[in-house]
Amino acid sequence: MILKFIISYLLYHTFAFPEYSILESVRVYSKTNGILVSLTMDSLPNEKNITGWQSKNDWFYITLYQCRIIKNNQLLKDLHSNILNFEIIENEESLQLGIKSREPIEQFNFSLNPNMKTITASLHFSTKFFAKENKDEIVANHNQNTGLSRGTRTWLNVSGIGLTLSGILKEEKVSNNSQTIAGLSIIVATFLLDIILKDF
Repeated sequence: MILKFIISYLLYHTFAFPEYSILESVRVYSKTNGILVSLTMDSLPNEKNITGWQSKNDWFYITLYQCRIIKNNQLLKDLHSNILNFEIIENEESLQLGIKSREPIEQFNFSLNPNMKTITASLHFSTKFFAKENKDEIVANHNQNTGLSRGTRTWLNVSGIGLTLSGILKEEKVSNNSQTIAGLSIIVATFLLDIILKDF
């Protein structure tokens, strides 16, 4: 009879009052190809109790079953400016962390670190978005005015220095030496032309 009571008591408390993990802090970082979310817990939940899903309105949700938060605790420690919005929704059975980003999440994975009691969620943007970002960056870099090309600038400077040195080695007056004047003119003209082309 006593054994029956103890077993009933343990089963009741196991199912009626399951063990909850407490979410202590959240850090959200924006990366080139996605978002990194670091969650610090008082104890790690079972890996089966962590899920993620993308909604149709650009929100991505991380759901932590059997997790709670401490009321009036500032959980969000860091939030990158590229993240449009962030919210924590506490339900009866779970916590949901909502992240609104500029692009939908295509892939995600969770890694648990038992020593640090952290969950790291790696959320990845679509490869199409990443390809578009790289293309835009290449076009932007191509359109930047860089003045004279490096090869042309080097060739002109070497020619100018060569003429200047050969004129100096002739041991004539610098003001009368046409090679020295031509060499110095090429060096100065290269410098000025490079500055002018960078401004356009």
